[in-house]
Amino acid sequence: MPEKPRTNVVIVMVDNQSADALGCYGNAEVRSPHIDRLAAEGAQFDQAYCPNALCSPGRASVLTGRMPSEHGVHSWLEDRLMGEWPPDWSAIAEFPALPQILHDAGYATALIGKYHLGVPHVPQNGFDHWVALVRGHTLSFYDSPVVKDGREIVARTAPAAVRPQGRRCARLRCAAEDSQRRGVIAELLFSERNARRRRRAHHGNA
Repeated sequence: MPEKPRTNVVIVMVDNQSADALGCYGNAEVRSPHIDRLAAEGAQFDQAYCPNALCSPGRASVLTGRMPSEHGVHSWLEDRLMGEWPPDWSAIAEFPALPQILHDAGYATALIGKYHLGVPHVPQNGFDHWVALVRGHTLSFYDSPVVKDGREIVARTAPAAVRPQGRRCARLRCAAEDSQRRGVIAELLFSERNARRRRRAHHGNA
């Protein structure tokens, strides 16, 4: 008796997109026909919730099935500190991960795109095929450096005719870098506010 074909498991993760920005979740204005078809022909979850508003904690939870309080990733990882990370480091290496579980069950696994949970230059967490963005923070949607088969290359993501050129390209890059700086400042302010709140609570209970 022939073996029953395995069910394909495809997880598409995007940043800063809520469920109601998709046609399959009821949006009548946004056209998302390919994702709508995946939802119609596959499994659509109506009570799935994001455990954290930031990218790295959310990705860690999807891959490990654990809340941020368990896996320990509470914010996005700072790419500029990559040189201080241990060799081949992954923030979730200590936990069983979905791709490793699928790999052990005989699946061929792949990550293509953003990892942002550790060193991007080597396959992590049970992924067989690995094409990962070098930076977790996207500064441009065009010609981003990626790691493929152990080599860093530039991914050509759009025809030259539609890429932003000259001053516009520089403005977009500056805007992205400015947004990243604001995110760092906001995180520091948030951490300081929490620290002050904890100190007040401590003194109030003393």
